[in-house]
Amino acid sequence: MASSREQQLSKALFAVYDVVARTDEALAPALREYGITATTAHVLWTIDPDEPAPSMRTVARLTHCTPQNVTFMCHQLEARGLVERRTSPSDKRQRVIELTARGRTARESIVALVSTHSPLADKSSRDLDAITGLLIAQPHPTPQGTTRTDAQVPPRERRPR
Repeated sequence: MASSREQQLSKALFAVYDVVARTDEALAPALREYGITATTAHVLWTIDPDEPAPSMRTVARLTHCTPQNVTFMCHQLEARGLVERRTSPSDKRQRVIELTARGRTARESIVALVSTHSPLADKSSRDLDAITGLLIAQPHPTPQGTTRTDAQVPPRERRPR
């Protein structure tokens, strides 16, 4: 029989999974409209149109995908006219991902759906702060095998909120 702590952990993890699954369900209309998957929509979400275009490596880190998988998803997004990959203006060895006008519209639609139809949409600011505080305080693995909290992650590498 599982300990009380294991039961609590299982219940908490199921609740997090349930929020993610129900949020994906809320995204279904936008996913169908733009012909993309939830994972590919996540790539769009990581590209903040008000910030400098992120590198492919940054998007891979933010989405917890391999660079090869991000390349594959970018091909899909490019084929749908949602993003363009360009050479980074600051480092010619890197490629950055920029939203097209259609990509901005798709991203806005995705953010609007999540903001209004997510299981968290009706939570108070106080509850959202508490949830966010619990989740972002978790350590992030680094290539060296050490961990760092979100507070130690440079702002550009943080997940969009």
